[in-house]
Amino acid sequence: MRVGQNPLKTDIQKLTHKKHRVIMPFWIPNTNDAYFKGQPAVLDMCLKSLTETIDKEHTAITLINNASCKEATDVANKYFKDGLIDKYVSMNENRGKLETILTEARASYEEYITIGDSDFLFFPGWEQQVAEIMNNFPLAGMVTPFPAAHLAYFFNSNIITTSLKSGKIIDDADIDLFEQGIGHAPDKGLYSRYGFKRKESWRNCHYYVGRNNRQAIVGAVHALATYRRVVVDGFNHDKVEHVFRNGYEHEYIDFSAERQGLLRLSTKELYAYHMGNTIPEKLVASYQKMKETNPTPPIVDWKESAKQPFFRKAAYPLTEICFRAFRKFKII
Repeated sequence: MRVGQNPLKTDIQKLTHKKHRVIMPFWIPNTNDAYFKGQPAVLDMCLKSLTETIDKEHTAITLINNASCKEATDVANKYFKDGLIDKYVSMNENRGKLETILTEARASYEEYITIGDSDFLFFPGWEQQVAEIMNNFPLAGMVTPFPAAHLAYFFNSNIITTSLKSGKIIDDADIDLFEQGIGHAPDKGLYSRYGFKRKESWRNCHYYVGRNNRQAIVGAVHALATYRRVVVDGFNHDKVEHVFRNGYEHEYIDFSAERQGLLRLSTKELYAYHMGNTIPEKLVASYQKMKETNPTPPIVDWKESAKQPFFRKAAYPLTEICFRAFRKFKII
């Protein structure tokens, strides 16, 4: 039997909602395997750089623990107990990356959702640069601080109805760091492939868009990306059947921006480094120097999400066919 009355019935409290949420899952099952041995330290560095570089007034973090080992769980608990993690989800079994991020993304209320792997080193300014692209390019549906010019054509057919520019605006040093982070030699990586009209390598020429004295690279990678709410709402709602399967992100996430009539873009500078399972000491030292120079993250002005381009969305089936023809005949 209930005795008395719940005090919240008379103490009405208004909820506040932030504009941006970062969702980050991690799975580190043990530290015995050589592959996982250093990953608790990588997770620690990732969370340290993330929490030190976001605008806490407007950004919240959801951290998802996919049944990880004690060493990794201790790292996560530290950040949660310090109040740096807004929401901490702890799973009793590994449900995989896809199911957990889809569940959290759909349940969130923020206008902008960043989904990222837990092995990135975030550089100061990444959030501000992503927000500026979102704010200045209404057709930006997905933006990453991890330049991905080599993915200009990947689920990006709307570029054929966009005023594109071409040239080299990504610095070679950033390209080299990109390749290093995914384990490629600078001269044999993704940027070395002949992609631009199948005549020039992505290192030497890439597509970009310009507006309001801003530039953004055409192409984005789902390992670390920020999405508009309309793109998240367009994610595949089918039940996830496997913990992991190659191409899963394509089926559930990657297609959405394109089908909403929007573009996949990235910053022209590298604002996040993929650590994988090792910590790059030189880059961490550089990060510390940047933090000493800019100890307080700037207030990030996230504008209200742009209206959905209904004409582009309706024209998607035709746009995709034309895009394939343009690619075949090397028009783009």
